[in-house]
Amino acid sequence: MTNTFTKELLVSALKGALASVVARFDELNALDAATGDGDHGTAIEATLKAAVESAQQPGGLSDALSNVAMGIMSATGGSTSSLNGSFYMGLSSGATSDELDPAATVKMYESGLDMLKTMTTAQVGDKTMMDAMIPAIEAMSAAIAANPSATLADVFNAAATAAKEGAEKTSEYVAKFGRARNLGERSRGSKDAGATSLALIFQAFADAVANA
Repeated sequence: MTNTFTKELLVSALKGALASVVARFDELNALDAATGDGDHGTAIEATLKAAVESAQQPGGLSDALSNVAMGIMSATGGSTSSLNGSFYMGLSSGATSDELDPAATVKMYESGLDMLKTMTTAQVGDKTMMDAMIPAIEAMSAAIAANPSATLADVFNAAATAAKEGAEKTSEYVAKFGRARNLGERSRGSKDAGATSLALIFQAFADAVANA
């Protein structure tokens, strides 16, 4: 188990995230079909394939994250690429060295969220990926605030748990963004595909930390 966030960990985690999304491909498309175009599984798979390839290009951690951002934004059209791309660009800005301890890793993720918030005004309760993203990063911050000696595993386990809980709660919400918002109350009752895939990604990162 590692206690340092590195480029090597990033690549391993992204590969795990891609495998997890591929395994749930049909489910993610079905969730999106309930309120949208039915192609989120397709979009997030393409996004993660681009991320894995881009992360392995030459350079340090910040370079890898920047490459991931650019690769993602070139992979597909629509909100999946633009939002995830902006998040990774924020991570790149927050990566202050090639080896980050848990506290520095949390700061990097806070930087990613700050950048993402420049691209969307969605909040928890709006039935979007932010229902998983915001609780996950808040949980990371809380883990370090409660225990400055928290490990990288503590931080990512907290994020994965919060992201999963956030994604599950989206079935209770009425969509406020995207095509789904046109459905009004009819959008209630199914989970948001973007929040669901993001929860899978956070779990993959937690698993990568545990297995490193």
